Amino acid sequence: MKNPSGVIVAILTFRRESELAVCIDSVRASIQASGVSAQVVVGDNDPESTTPTYVADGIERLHLGFGGVSPARRALVDLARARDRRYIVFVDDDEYVDVDWLSNLLTCAADFDAGAVAGPVIPVGLPASELPLHTRVRHSTGTPVASAGAGNLLLDLKTLNGLNFSDDWDLPGGEDTEFTLRMSAGGVRLLWCDEALAYEPVDEDRRRDSWLFARYVNNGRILAVCQGQLDLPLLTAQSAKRALLVLASATLIPVALISPRIKRVVLDHGARNIGWFSERFSRRDSRKPRAQRLVVAR
Repeated sequence: MKNPSGVIVAILTFRRESELAVCIDSVRASIQASGVSAQVVVGDNDPESTTPTYVADGIERLHLGFGGVSPARRALVDLARARDRRYIVFVDDDEYVDVDWLSNLLTCAADFDAGAVAGPVIPVGLPASELPLHTRVRHSTGTPVASAGAGNLLLDLKTLNGLNFSDDWDLPGGEDTEFTLRMSAGGVRLLWCDEALAYEPVDEDRRRDSWLFARYVNNGRILAVCQGQLDLPLLTAQSAKRALLVLASATLIPVALISPRIKRVVLDHGARNIGWFSERFSRRDSRKPRAQRLVVAR
């Protein structure tokens, strides 16, 4: 693999110092194994943080302080562009990566001439019975995908032609779905790399039914907002199909209490579509403009 012209590995963090340390150690090991010269930048997104901007042990830490995830991701992309980097690679602060993670992402981008590459985020620390509730869909390497999470995402800034994360996205999460859908709609090829592995420990709070239900409802809300912003047509048949899925899922609730696989079906088709309906036909504005911006360090 040729040494690409500039890589920033960006880790956005919010009050997770112990998890962040594990993430950084794994990223360092992956950079070393890849043989690529890459810079690690940590964006501290806590508005109350007193951490100054500094560089220590080769890790640059910036106090962003937005609170909102989307403006913070946008600021890190701005930073990479200001420093004339070719690639920015996002990984979340509560994840750790495989030793060949970075090499596989960069190789996939080069081999397939991709504008963006996404990889799997694998849940760990769960009993096998609960894996269906947390495991995300995977694809063979090179498969085009319409959207992806930013927990394991490479962006080729040369190809993006100025595209960036929204500066006024205010839903909890979903900034990556909105950005990658908009990116794909703009003609940028987003491909999957199944060998670029990131791992996410799942704590007790995220194993609760209430957390899972809220997560899937929010995922449905995010999809509805994105469809509205991208002016995707709302078909009567689409709404009818979603309504039928909600009703069908409701009949499976008794079985879902004893079967994680059926519970996943109820969450996918029931909770997610409840969120979609609540947002699609709501009159409230889910996006509140953010005036605050970061003047990135050069």
